[in-house]
Parts: sequence; structure tokens; C-alpha cells
Amino acid sequence: MKSISIIGPESSGKTTLSILLSKILKGKYVDEYAREYLNNKKKYSISDLDKIALNQNKKIKIGFKSKNKFLISDTSTLVIEIWSILKYKKVSDLIKRKSNDEKFDYYLLCKPDIPWYYDSLRENPNDRQIIFDYYEKLLNKRKINFKIIDGKLHNRINISLDFILNN
Repeated sequence: MKSISIIGPESSGKTTLSILLSKILKGKYVDEYAREYLNNKKKYSISDLDKIALNQNKKIKIGFKSKNKFLISDTSTLVIEIWSILKYKKVSDLIKRKSNDEKFDYYLLCKPDIPWYYDSLRENPNDRQIIFDYYEKLLNKRKINFKIIDGKLHNRINISLDFILNN
């Protein structure tokens, strides 16, 4: 099974790309646990990020048990690590460990070159490029296999498929 994590700043097309790639590749789609968790909370704290990370990790592990040739995850613990750093200026040991231990074959880093759309869980309409740069720096530092995904949707799909199928 080839595993793919779709990452990037909020409102950069991660969910749309994840769902479409899972359909095109007939892969196992793993949704983002944070949305499920935070939909029922008006406020959250840094301790909630540990809960989110643990449950996201569980979802991904369950996804790996499928018989599909591809696993497409609409986030990863690396996303939660960056979220914690940028929002709280610190990261729990649990999130650090889970982030460092997770191994996807491919990471697709979505560029925030599409319009930001409001939704009640989004917090950073003006900082998306700064957040994107942080992702890129961390991925390079860890020598992670990633590709920047940008442009209109058809371009994003083509870049993603080329990277996944020819790499």
C-alpha cells in the first residue's frame, strides 16, 4: 500500500484533493478527526490537540488495514504539530513523537493559492502563506518526500497523480 498525506494551511484544498484522489486511485480515504472533534466545542486548548492527534493516528492505523493499494489521509500528525507550534508556541511530547514516527510514502503540500473560504473552524485567513512556508521548511528539514501542489483543481490532480504514480 502506498500512503499519501495531504497537508497545508487551512482552506488550501486538502479535503477536496484527498476525496478526489481517493476516488481516482480507488484508495482508502481517511478523514480529518479534528473537524469531528471540534464541531462540538466552542473553545479548545492545547490539551485537546493531544486527543486529536491520538484519534487521527488511530484512524490512519485503521486505514492501513484496508486492502486498497492507496491510503489517502486528509491530514497527519505533522499538521497537528505545526498547529500546536503556531497557535501555542509549544508541542507536547506525544505530538512530537507521533509526528516523528509517522511515515507516509508521499506528502502533498497544498499551496494556499486558492481563495480562503470561511468555515467556523478556520482561524487564519491572513497567515496562510506564512503557515505554508513553515510547512515547507519543516518538510525539507526532515528530508520528507513531498511535492508542492498548486494551481487550479485539474492541475492539482495532475501534479499529485504524476508524483504518486511516477515516483
